Amino acid sequence: MAKSKYEYVKEFETDDRMLRNVYVLVRIDGKGFHKFSQTHDFAKPNDVRGINLMNHAARCVMHELDDILLAFGESDEYSFLFRKSTDLYQRREAKIVSTVVSLFTSAYVYYWNDYFTDLKRPLYPPVFDGRAVLYPSEVEVKDYFAWRQADTHINNLFNTSFWALVEEGGLTPKAAEARLCGTDSKDKNEMLFTEFSTNYSKLPAMYRKGSVLLREQIPKDADKDAIIPTLPETLPGSKSAKVIPAPGLQSGPDPISEPASEAPSGQSTPISLDSPIVVQETVMQENSSNSSSEGKKRSIDANEAEQQDVEEGPAAKKEAPAFKRMKKGVVIDHIDIIGEKFWTGRGAYILAPEKKKKLRS
Repeated sequence: MAKSKYEYVKEFETDDRMLRNVYVLVRIDGKGFHKFSQTHDFAKPNDVRGINLMNHAARCVMHELDDILLAFGESDEYSFLFRKSTDLYQRREAKIVSTVVSLFTSAYVYYWNDYFTDLKRPLYPPVFDGRAVLYPSEVEVKDYFAWRQADTHINNLFNTSFWALVEEGGLTPKAAEARLCGTDSKDKNEMLFTEFSTNYSKLPAMYRKGSVLLREQIPKDADKDAIIPTLPETLPGSKSAKVIPAPGLQSGPDPISEPASEAPSGQSTPISLDSPIVVQETVMQENSSNSSSEGKKRSIDANEAEQQDVEEGPAAKKEAPAFKRMKKGVVIDHIDIIGEKFWTGRGAYILAPEKKKKLRS
């Protein structure tokens, strides 16, 4: 950069580089989303379009920033956990927070019409704010996500009860709030079951537990209900998504249809041995072993193979099989992250010790 007499103004910038060797957590929140959801006629108590749009925006952030290991979302907020050793933007707080917020907001607006198909764009711009929090150890990280998921349960149980009283019970919002005042979770569950025939524990896990984004090994042709597809495809609920679950492969409850049985906390739903992926992989393994044994018995002469290529042309070459080896991808699930089961099982890699790096001078 060229020198000038005005360059002294840079001296007014403050050094906001965050402490090293600690976990960086960035949380974004919707500003004024109560009004925003009313203006855009969000379904109550949960709008599957809005939730999936939030998940899609969070996925875009994770695809752009590889140092994010885990994300958790509920309602109009999302939390992103960066690896302990991240050196993104030299750990400058303002740069990291502003990048996450701008990526999330731009994706939320860009993919709006994929989910709210009756409205080309929002009636006015949505606004998200952000903050960065540093946590010294894995204890605080675990407790943070436990706090956010507990908050998801408390808020959703209240909202489900509140809107049941309003929409089905015929109460005014003020009367419904008065009815719920002083009640605990047991009271709300009892009211939902006896008065509205609603078993809260059977509602889609996405509403009750929030959404968890992980980086995991995934097969290329895995079910799109569980795997967030590569751009420009979208999550379930989008008009451009091709949601055709493979028979025998169940990767999680469909938030739109009736809820399926949930897998234990911290575990993936098991894949059936009869599923196309397992069967196809088995066939490929058998074919591979057969071809290797035949290769020992005979080989094609190089001249003969060349002659075949000339006669048959490129079109005669065998196509690659549809199934490929596992690759790293961003996976969405709606599971328990409270307690040790998740952190010692499926999420063990998140808090795994990292190799020490030399600090830059």
